[in-house]
Amino acid sequence: MSVFGTDGIRGRAGEGLLTESTIKALAAGFATALGGGTVAIARDTRESGGWIRDAVIAGLTSAGVSVQDLGVLPTPALSYAVAYDSALDGGVMITASHNPWHDNGLKLFGPDGKKASDALQEASEAAFEAGSTAAPAAGTVTADGRDAVLAAYLKSLLGASIDRRVVFDDASGAAAGVLAEALGEGDRVALAPAPDGRNINDGVGAVHPEATAAKVLEVGAWAGIVVDGDGDRIALVDEQGTVHDGDAILGFLASSMQAEGSLTGGAVVGTLTTNGGLAAYLAERGLDLIRTPVGDRHVSAAMAARGCNLGGETSGHVLTPDLCPTGDGIRVGLHVLRMALGTGKPVSELLGAVPKFPSATRKVPDGHRPPIEGLLGGPELRPVLDRIGTGGGRPLVRYSGTEPYLRIQVEGPTGDLVEAWADQLAAAAGGVLGS
Repeated sequence: MSVFGTDGIRGRAGEGLLTESTIKALAAGFATALGGGTVAIARDTRESGGWIRDAVIAGLTSAGVSVQDLGVLPTPALSYAVAYDSALDGGVMITASHNPWHDNGLKLFGPDGKKASDALQEASEAAFEAGSTAAPAAGTVTADGRDAVLAAYLKSLLGASIDRRVVFDDASGAAAGVLAEALGEGDRVALAPAPDGRNINDGVGAVHPEATAAKVLEVGAWAGIVVDGDGDRIALVDEQGTVHDGDAILGFLASSMQAEGSLTGGAVVGTLTTNGGLAAYLAERGLDLIRTPVGDRHVSAAMAARGCNLGGETSGHVLTPDLCPTGDGIRVGLHVLRMALGTGKPVSELLGAVPKFPSATRKVPDGHRPPIEGLLGGPELRPVLDRIGTGGGRPLVRYSGTEPYLRIQVEGPTGDLVEAWADQLAAAAGGVLGS
């Protein structure tokens, strides 16, 4: 089984794959797969980020790779630096994204600034499993490039000023300070507290957009913008306090790009979790929805294969390769709000145009992970799945690639039905996984 999940490596800091020695070995494996050069590293605000950074540096340099330590920066800023600095050959982001503070992880980036390809991940894993041999000469370490990288990244975000009251939430994470500066001067209302190493995603950020929604209503804001702990996911809140996820943002962008003639591939790429409402919205406009396995690197690969320039996930990873090499919550959020401002229409009207079919989700702790095929075909879940299918529902049951859970999602004709079906699936799965 691959050591990489849907978005790199993630888990409890100091345990499993995230012990100091294993992190060193993983970093050395990545360096070996790259074949040398210079790798930029950055991290979010978790208190474990410092010692994990030291372990990553030790592993990379032991395999002959030099390191540029950029300190605390959003994932998309690291990606941007790798993509546009010819002196950089890869990147490592130390983050657990939307997970709680006690987790951490590694996201790997190739020379193009995109998430490491399957081939690069496989080569890294093979080198990790084989064990690295110390390079004849260790790589060097520099730690003075953050200001220049951040300045270049912020310059790339420049655009029309948003002269409206906007609530912003940086999740007390890697985008702290950066999101505020990207928004520029104006009527801005901050939500998340200053990072303290343990408050990242704690009731704030893209996994808790309801906090921003409440604040938008409280202060009478025009909109709210929310990113996650490392800044690559986006959620937007309209003036009525309604939260709009990645599907709504994709629909709005697809319609706008189609109208201006810039949408390519005749399709938008989503995942198995993409709401059927987006598929229906696109179909009305003669566009296809291509579904991939969960994970934005799968979306990126399908986009390249089909020649598409728009894709993403319901969770808020939105890929716009014409704008940036990887998911960039800050950039996409600003882009959508600027486009909305230019129309003169309320954000609620623009993002609310994408329908959302009734859906329910559940998470079931997976103390052990029997093969998913056996679980789905077993006597506990199979009857429930069949009942959902014959009732017009669309169930999705999968193991999380980022957390120790079985994830359940059900779409269907009514809210009551999908809630009941999700409860039934969760109870059936719990009986198996808890045994």
